Amino acid sequence: MKSNLTLIRNLEPDHVRSLLPKEGGFGFLFHATDWKTLDFIFHNAKERSPSFEKELWDCKPFVPSFISDGNSLVGVNIVMPIPIDIWIGNSKGLREFREKQFFPALELANKCNLKMVAMGASTPYVCNYGKLPRPLANPLITTGHAATAATLKKWAVLASKETNCDYKKIKLAIFGAAGRLGKAVSQFVAYSDPPQEIILIDLQNKVGLLKTQANELLSLTKRKDLKISIYCFGSLTAMPKFDGAILVSNNSVSYLNEHDLGTAKFWIDDSHPRAASLEAEIGSRNKTLYVECYTRGPEGFNTDFPFRLPSSQDCYTCCAEGYISWKEGIREDFITGIPEVKKIEYVDNLLNKYQFNLGPFSGKNGQIINHQIKKII
Repeated sequence: MKSNLTLIRNLEPDHVRSLLPKEGGFGFLFHATDWKTLDFIFHNAKERSPSFEKELWDCKPFVPSFISDGNSLVGVNIVMPIPIDIWIGNSKGLREFREKQFFPALELANKCNLKMVAMGASTPYVCNYGKLPRPLANPLITTGHAATAATLKKWAVLASKETNCDYKKIKLAIFGAAGRLGKAVSQFVAYSDPPQEIILIDLQNKVGLLKTQANELLSLTKRKDLKISIYCFGSLTAMPKFDGAILVSNNSVSYLNEHDLGTAKFWIDDSHPRAASLEAEIGSRNKTLYVECYTRGPEGFNTDFPFRLPSSQDCYTCCAEGYISWKEGIREDFITGIPEVKKIEYVDNLLNKYQFNLGPFSGKNGQIINHQIKKII
């Protein structure tokens, strides 16, 4: 079956290669996060149905836009047009996504002469966070996890200030703490100028991992009075109280409601697809600050793609990691597995070096938040 879907924009590899630097550029590789994002890439996206799902599987990865830095074209976006909920929950779907989307996307990157590719959203999961053998040695890859961990901490510090909290005295919860990104975030938060208490939160079957992680954080931290707590969903005890939270859970169904959000002063969201529903997010605006994790690129940086971010100068942190590793001339896979705190600190410094900063507060759906007047504009 041949797909009849029409792409809004599709750049051919030879055209991309001819315009990127001769030494090669970098790429940002990502999948459709939900069904509404298909409107960003197709003229004729349809309502979800079995026939439409099959049609999507017949679509190949493609290049919708260049990424520019000032007057120079430096990279491209590569899209795998399969929404996450089709493949993330089962091994068959994962294998099919890997063979029909991920590997072909890397081949496309090679044809475009990309030297470094950053993997967005749940793409790292597809290749076991860079550990899975792949058909091509090029391009090199980076999971984005170090830049994400560093930026999540930056957002937590800024949100603390915005909500009149002293970051060094808050209780900070980390949802999805037992996962690879959750572990990286927890370690960096504990290592680098930590808050008063870190609460590690995950599912009941992860309790052993959380206990081990709590001990690791205590041995890692430079703050001798740091308190580490754990909480598992499904336990008989009520969820602990905390001032703010970082969301790095990988879930297929939203699990936080409006009441839950109202119990904390701020939430920094890097969950996939989203930990709280859009309705809960909007409904809680007069009670809490719920913001997306992203970063604003240097002056002149332009992704030229309609992400749910304030402007085309803004990008997801994994994209920023691809850019800085490419700029540094890294000649091997950059971030794979769980990055150690020293590697995250190194990436944090590179983000500063290349002038990636925090933009305005933005909701998970891309709407700018003016927290002082407590409304969305």
